[in-house]
Amino acid sequence: MIVAALSEVEERHSREAIEAEIVRFEERIQELQSGAITPEQFRPFRLKHGTYGQRQPGFQMLRVKIAAGVLTPAQLRVLGVIADEYSTDRGHLTTRENIQFHFVKLENVGAAMRLLADAGLTTREACGNTVRNVTACPLAGICPGEAFDVTPYALGVSRYLLRHPDFHDLPRKFKIALSGCENDGDCAVAGIHDVGLIAQVRGNNGTSHRGFKVLVGGGLGSLPTEAAVLTDFLPEEELLPTIEAVLRVFTETGNRKNKLMARLKFVLRAKGIEELRRLVAEKRKVSQAPAETFTVPSLIKPSLVTIAPSPLSLSTAGTQTDPEYDRWAEHNLMFQRQAGYGGVWVKLSAGTLHSDQMRGLADVLEKNNLTGVRIAVNQDLVIPWVPFDRVRAIYDELRALDLATAGARTISDVTGCPGATTCNLGITRSLTLAEVLSRELNDYTDPEIQKLRIKISGCPNSCGHHHIADIGFYGNVRKVGEQQAPYYQLLLGGKVNADGVRFARQIMAVPARPIPAIIRELLSFYQQDRQAAETFTAWVARTPDKTIKERLLSLAEVTATSEDIFVDWGDTETYSLKLGRGECAA
Repeated sequence: MIVAALSEVEERHSREAIEAEIVRFEERIQELQSGAITPEQFRPFRLKHGTYGQRQPGFQMLRVKIAAGVLTPAQLRVLGVIADEYSTDRGHLTTRENIQFHFVKLENVGAAMRLLADAGLTTREACGNTVRNVTACPLAGICPGEAFDVTPYALGVSRYLLRHPDFHDLPRKFKIALSGCENDGDCAVAGIHDVGLIAQVRGNNGTSHRGFKVLVGGGLGSLPTEAAVLTDFLPEEELLPTIEAVLRVFTETGNRKNKLMARLKFVLRAKGIEELRRLVAEKRKVSQAPAETFTVPSLIKPSLVTIAPSPLSLSTAGTQTDPEYDRWAEHNLMFQRQAGYGGVWVKLSAGTLHSDQMRGLADVLEKNNLTGVRIAVNQDLVIPWVPFDRVRAIYDELRALDLATAGARTISDVTGCPGATTCNLGITRSLTLAEVLSRELNDYTDPEIQKLRIKISGCPNSCGHHHIADIGFYGNVRKVGEQQAPYYQLLLGGKVNADGVRFARQIMAVPARPIPAIIRELLSFYQQDRQAAETFTAWVARTPDKTIKERLLSLAEVTATSEDIFVDWGDTETYSLKLGRGECAA
């Protein structure tokens, strides 16, 4: 039975099967254009193939799944071609380790799909009520604190579930993430997923066994929910059968009548974790999924092993004095657990990566015998396995591509979804605000402030992860006098770490334009009021909402004469709410 299951997986990923899938997509486009089917009939089919409507008529957003966030140089070049030929010479990295291309014409989607297929990539099930991209910690395989490298497991789960005939028409979207450790707030955030998997090793003295702590029923959106523990330890060979069992429970119990109540988190809330465990155990008894250990090595590994002594400290990276390089290395360069190697973080402004940077980065990787790069959930890139004696040269090459911006994983490394720039549900221009804050918050040297995370969504749906940010914002609109003005809700104190998930609490509504000044005032308040060695999280926890509001009120209060209040970031025209039909729950 296991051999048959694995054979079926290979068949549905064959080149012939993928070409037939693309041909069928093109035929459906022709049916749409001829009037044989309606846009409403085409919509779920289109979404299942990763093609999402955007607010500009006649254009689509094409979402490419990047399993576990792993990209090779050849794949980067193909993405660069798609950006140039069919999009706007850029792509957008997402909090699900996808790459999105905007302003793609429907008639060009098939050609883009073929390019992706040749490179081993796909848009299949990147949108719609499907198993979305399977994500993993971008430091998997190199993190000093991980139990083991989860990359092969993430790739194996992704391959098994992709195009699975039973799981492409779920009650709602389904998200899976794998982490190498429990303190995963900056990498995989397992606790906010439908299935979150945290690597564990049990036993010792030659009897150790790999496995996972399994979390289920997490999610953000309008009702953020922390995932519950399905089991503290699941042996690695039980991974696929158990995930399949969870999916079958979800298929049968998810709400198909009300898409707004259809996520697995609502099943968890209604039934409780004990009943959910029982249901999953019943489905596990009849699961046909193979017991796999996924012992294949990671795609991201050193391409050359040498017996020569490796450099052991950052001091070998270069001897010349260069404050700009030193500032970059402080946060963009990290030790990995393999001596002599480091991971390089490439900080991107709100996840924007241009086509010439895609191609240039591919050249940098190949020139330095590096086999790949990874997308992080904070919309940055990570280049692992960089020998320390090559760091300075790689920095210079990245700087020539405008990819050596300092401040990765600091307060200026702001996460932002596309928002009203392209999304039908976007209320505010969150992407532009994220870009503005990335520039304006780059001068803080206070270590406690540097470690803060700002995350922005253009609407309440939390694509920008605002609920788990130290400082979060989501877009809304308010009337000032007789006019509409772009606003955001300010949230504080979100966190994901080894203690679990703490969702940020909503503080107040603030207008979009003064947000940079509001953040600076908030940080100034923290610096003045904090106790000795008090973190921002602890300060927020003990400071009443009323006290914070009073401090920020002078900047947040507006009148009809307030300068620029009616013009959103990135706009030149007066703000007016324009919403299209959302497709998140289609």
